[in-house]
Amino acid sequence: MEKKSLMTAMKNSISDVLETMFFMPLDYPDTGTIEDLWRPEYSEILTGKLDFKGPFSGYLIFFIPKEMAASLAARFLGMDEGKVSQENVNETVKEIVNMIAGGTFSHYDESEVFHLGIPEFVDPDSVRDHDPDLENVIFIPIDTLEDRIGLMMVIGN
Repeated sequence: MEKKSLMTAMKNSISDVLETMFFMPLDYPDTGTIEDLWRPEYSEILTGKLDFKGPFSGYLIFFIPKEMAASLAARFLGMDEGKVSQENVNETVKEIVNMIAGGTFSHYDESEVFHLGIPEFVDPDSVRDHDPDLENVIFIPIDTLEDRIGLMMVIGN
């Protein structure tokens, strides 16, 4: 597993899903940490998680502010934003991490087989308090026109 190739695959997949499907312009800043997402000026963060197994195993976590997730859910479901339930928002966050995971492994190596788990909506504080081995973590901060989001891959846990 080559981290640089994996990071490129993650960025390509994020762009495919968010720029193409949700028409969301993105920028990938050179620096940023998970802790940046919990700054006071940011809104409540929602997190979707997906486990994977294959030539290497681990999980992906997608971080998104609650208001942005509601907006994406409305677009994804073709609904008025005021009519989107929290369940709709949570399901959309899970579907986004699922699409990003599938795309990541397709971009990374089409010849390898990765088995994706069922995406789940997780408590962001449980992710925030988890301290994985940073050598086995790839975190990609993503700036949008509205806010900052992020994708984290933890390998080997």
